[in-house]
Amino acid sequence: MRKHLKTSLNQRMIMISLTVFMPMLFVMIYLLVSLSNATDAYSEITHNIVYANQYTQDFKGRIDYSMYMAVINQKSVDELGDGEMLVNGYVTVNPYKYIDEMERACDRMSEWATVATSRNRIRRVKNTLRSLEKCVETLEAGKHGDWMYQEQMEYFDGNIKNLTTLIREGIQDYIYIETTNYENVREALDVKMRQSFMVCGMVSVFAIFVAGYMTIQATRSVTVPIRELCDMTEKVAEGDFSVRTRKADMDEIGVLSQSFNEMTEEIGTLVEDIKQQQVNLHLTETKLLQAQINPHFLYNTLDTIVWLAEEHKTNEVVNMVTALSSFFRTTLSKGRDFITVEEEESHIRSYLEIQQFRYQDILDYRIEINEELRGYVLPKLTLQPLVENALYHGIKNKRGKGMIWITGEKDGEAMIFKVRDNGKGMTAERLAQLRSNIQKEKPDNNVNSFGVINVNQRIRHYYGKEYGLTYASRPDKGTEVTVRMRAENIQPFV
Repeated sequence: MRKHLKTSLNQRMIMISLTVFMPMLFVMIYLLVSLSNATDAYSEITHNIVYANQYTQDFKGRIDYSMYMAVINQKSVDELGDGEMLVNGYVTVNPYKYIDEMERACDRMSEWATVATSRNRIRRVKNTLRSLEKCVETLEAGKHGDWMYQEQMEYFDGNIKNLTTLIREGIQDYIYIETTNYENVREALDVKMRQSFMVCGMVSVFAIFVAGYMTIQATRSVTVPIRELCDMTEKVAEGDFSVRTRKADMDEIGVLSQSFNEMTEEIGTLVEDIKQQQVNLHLTETKLLQAQINPHFLYNTLDTIVWLAEEHKTNEVVNMVTALSSFFRTTLSKGRDFITVEEEESHIRSYLEIQQFRYQDILDYRIEINEELRGYVLPKLTLQPLVENALYHGIKNKRGKGMIWITGEKDGEAMIFKVRDNGKGMTAERLAQLRSNIQKEKPDNNVNSFGVINVNQRIRHYYGKEYGLTYASRPDKGTEVTVRMRAENIQPFV
């Protein structure tokens, strides 16, 4: 028994596989060779029949009508107009050339013939072709000699037409003989198939018997330790990371058991670390989102407030401070990840009101979000980065006054928001670069799109890959970004 254990489990599995696959490979090769031989035989017969059939269709008609035209028009065969289409659909030919061509075709048919009888038929056809050629010469000589028209027609009907009929019948006999050979091929294939089934059956029974015996032997040597390992795995799945398995006798099972023990211990440690990391990750994501707010925005807003206070514009100061307070109240939102659509609308409205104090000569905006969306929730800071991009990369680079439109509506089970501007727009190359960039975890250094990447990744994380951002833009016409999210009317997370 100890010697038996020296054979590793991996070696046993390889032996079992070879026991099954090698006989099956032999059977497969045997069947493929048999099928290939039968296919080749069918292909040869079909090729011969098709090749012969094209001459059966055309030869008699072309020769007969060409010679007929030569007689009634009292022309030599060289004057017929080789290749001229007649009203009955036949094409005139030079009989001598066409007979030579037919002889070459007969040589090929004889070479390709699958049975000796077919070659005999072709040999007779060639003899008839030689007789036909002599008859054509005789008719040509008589036509240019003292033969009357009636004598020419009688010779044409009694010799040339009869010979062309014999040639056609000879080729048809060739086709018939080749066709009947299909039955011989089919019978041979049936015999091969019966032999193949017998071989396959015997090889399969042998392979199944040997593979079954070897599988049972290998299974018995690993069933007990594997079953114990499964029991321990179930306990680990229930959260008990203190379980340990016994070390088995076989090398593979022993390594597996030892690795399981080490893995269980490591998982227990990692689970605790992951719990803490999830908390830290949540805090980090929140900080990254808030970090997207340009600190210069706060500085510039405070500078504007100071300037307004110095000018004693009390109402404007109150409006600016109120808008700034509302903006940061939504930004912080008591640490929540999700806020309502109404809160997000208030957030971007506060942002645009503040920016309009600074860019009143170039900025106008319109917010049209459907009333039915206000109770739904969405990830915080979804629309504000898109509005900021529209202002800084679209409106500020445009001559004259610009407009930003923010719209929102419900489409089935989804919420569709659009942020559109009539600013500078983007070239096709930059648009393609941006579309590619928002799919990456890290933006390219030469593309300022971290904010929209963050927005797109959060939407896809929360809702799935079918949701997110899509961009459309035209140079000097503006840019439109569409935000698609699942409509979820739930309480915001706290």
